[in-house]
Amino acid sequence: MSKSYIIGASGLIGGSLYSLLKAKSVDVYGTYSNNIENGLMFFDMNRSDFSCFHKVEKSDIFYLLSAYSNPSWIAQNKTLAEELNYTRTIELIDFLAEKRVKIIFMSSVEIFDGQKGQYSEEDLPNPLNFYGELKLRVEKHLINNYDNYTIVRTGWNVGLNEKSRCVVQLTYETLLNNNAKMATDNYFSLSSVDDTAEGLYRVSLQEELEKIHICSDEIINRKEMAELITFVSQSGEKMSFKDCFFKEILYSEPRGRVNDLNNTLSKELLGIEYSNAYELIKKKVLYLDQALYNA
Repeated sequence: MSKSYIIGASGLIGGSLYSLLKAKSVDVYGTYSNNIENGLMFFDMNRSDFSCFHKVEKSDIFYLLSAYSNPSWIAQNKTLAEELNYTRTIELIDFLAEKRVKIIFMSSVEIFDGQKGQYSEEDLPNPLNFYGELKLRVEKHLINNYDNYTIVRTGWNVGLNEKSRCVVQLTYETLLNNNAKMATDNYFSLSSVDDTAEGLYRVSLQEELEKIHICSDEIINRKEMAELITFVSQSGEKMSFKDCFFKEILYSEPRGRVNDLNNTLSKELLGIEYSNAYELIKKKVLYLDQALYNA
């Protein structure tokens, strides 16, 4: 019987995937490095050797989810980010390649340039920031050096727990501050973390699937999301913003203006019925309201 290993099971996506595989009675092992959780094994990508994986077998599956994911932090800490997100990830991939296991690598919409949107699996990558560049470098290493892998790309993931510091929460908090601005020409994809976990599991059942995109059907506009948050939230009367263009928003590193993915292949091949992104936003706002008023 094959075993599944989740590298980064204490994170948002990894935690949801770990719970899902447990519920499906999959023989699953998850790792943590900083956030101790019951049932997970300690494994620090930056410091641990790979001896704990010496007995893995060809039929086993590895989900590689451990990485720094904040593009702004990464832009300011490139050496640390490159060590984990590229160097150590590549070393683990090369170790696992010798075992001939199946590798499922979590990549990102950030490998694209955010100019046109609706990016398909075959669109040419052109990352704008260092986070996307590191993801793309790992993708290329897999493509050029291994054959039993799948690259999974997604956008913003939303969960209803304390791990999920997502675009909905960031916008919610920004709206409560003075001088909030929302770009009228900024578009992106959202995903329920539970949908992403289900997609990752279904990917593991596929053979010779090189790349796939996981996200909800809806393309989200930043201003419209802000309006929805303001309308739904109990704190809506305290929220306000001004319209602006995306180019007026000052980021510490370049970001894509139109950052949405095409999910057609995942719906056709994996049979996923994605959660409605607008309903997901509403649920997240209710969760944030409860957290705010119970604090």
